[in-house]
Amino acid sequence: MPFERFVPPQAAGTRPRATIRPSGLISFDAASVAAFGLDSIKYAVLFFDKTRKIIGVKISNSTDEEGVLQLSKRRRSVSLKSPQFFHQYGLTVDESQRFEVTRDPADGMLFINVKDVKRRRGRRPKKA
Repeated sequence: MPFERFVPPQAAGTRPRATIRPSGLISFDAASVAAFGLDSIKYAVLFFDKTRKIIGVKISNSTDEEGVLQLSKRRRSVSLKSPQFFHQYGLTVDESQRFEVTRDPADGMLFINVKDVKRRRGRRPKKA
C-alpha cells in the first residue's frame, strides 16, 4: 500500500496576507513570505483586473520585464511601493487594510482581492 502525504490544514492566524497602506505600500506578512518563497525574490510586476478588482503580483528575479518594481525586505516581511499604481486605477485606501493572498497554480501570480476598496470618483486619468 503506498504512503499518503499528510498536510495539516493552515490555522486561521497563519493564512498569507498583504497589507495595503494609504501611501501605496503593499506589504506581505511572514506567512506570505514563507508560503510563496518571497525571501528569495527580488522583483515584482503589478497587474490589475478591473472587472473582478483583483491585484496581480508577478514575482521574479529578473529585471527584463516592463514595469518591474524592486521588493524591499524587512525582518519577516516583504513589500513594494507604487502609489502610481493605485492612482492609475482609482483605488483609494484611507487606512491600512489587510487582504488574503492567494497564488494562481498555473503561472504562480499572487492575487489580492480588493473588491471592498473604494474607487475614486471623477474622471479616469488619461492613458499615456
